[in-house]
Amino acid sequence: MRAVTVLILATLAAFDAAAQTQTPEQRLSEIAGALLQADGPRARSLLVALPSGELEPKFEAFRTCAAERLDLTRALPAPPADAPFALQALHAYRLYWREAIDRPEARDQAEIALARRLGALLDRPELDDMLEAEEPTLERIRAEGWRPLGGRTGRLLELMLWRQQEAREVSVALPEGSYPTTLILLDGFESRGWSNWITCDRTGTGGWAKPEGLYAIVPAYPSLEDENFSVNFLAHETQHFADYAAWPGLPGWELEYRAKLAELALADTTRERILNRFESNQGDDQADAHSHANRRVLAALRRRLDLPADADLKTVAPDALRAAALAELRADTADRPEPANRIRAPY
Repeated sequence: MRAVTVLILATLAAFDAAAQTQTPEQRLSEIAGALLQADGPRARSLLVALPSGELEPKFEAFRTCAAERLDLTRALPAPPADAPFALQALHAYRLYWREAIDRPEARDQAEIALARRLGALLDRPELDDMLEAEEPTLERIRAEGWRPLGGRTGRLLELMLWRQQEAREVSVALPEGSYPTTLILLDGFESRGWSNWITCDRTGTGGWAKPEGLYAIVPAYPSLEDENFSVNFLAHETQHFADYAAWPGLPGWELEYRAKLAELALADTTRERILNRFESNQGDDQADAHSHANRRVLAALRRRLDLPADADLKTVAPDALRAAALAELRADTADRPEPANRIRAPY
């Protein structure tokens, strides 16, 4: 028993020492990473450990908001009884997001509760399964003039709501070649999804790829001209689009692995922020495609660069990191069947 106690105390001391070396922004990024993995217990423990009085106002606002959204003893303000159906449904989803993040082990029960809430709004009290409740919910939302996105993002059921969209034809330069696609710009949002809501607008989905084109959430980007958009969104999602066509049926984490390598092969001004994002959101669960791909990408680059497993990739020369990411992407491509529609190399 004494040996176990000593080990636990040593581990806690090491954790405390590591926490003390982090900047407030790094600690908040770690909290956001836990939230993006829908891990409420871990996010709460990190929030509690965050010292007060040393945060900039914008970071303090995030801490306060995140703590409130994780606190199920605080009632979530409900829309008026005569509010449009879309807003009533969004409230039901937000209740579900809180519950599913608060108790990951009871997520199935939270989904049943969501289906029942939606069933009550639809005047269909027999509904207790989201496979049956989701489509009639989305149909009612569309009838009110909204464009909804349902399905699942990561570990949780999703609901985004927006009103405006515009399509453009574009050609995107990827590390292994250029690729034409349709860019669909989305705006006029009431909800940007669970990840944006639970992180209090600090982060969240920036868009997604579907067979008909790339969907970009315009409010997620300060500019549609900078690297944050052209690389972190456009190149990332176009890599998905090209890979869908080249190798149909790739698992989600493999799609993310290749797209994240593409980001790092192209990134300049956003390189450090990308690495911070990957570091703060890592996991072993392949069902959580982003966090698992982040872990795989970081490990692959350290091996490629012959670095220790805990090396800080932000200290690597930018050109060397870009070259390593490109080499890893090319190696992954070489290990796959020859695609019928090889993209055109830009060099």
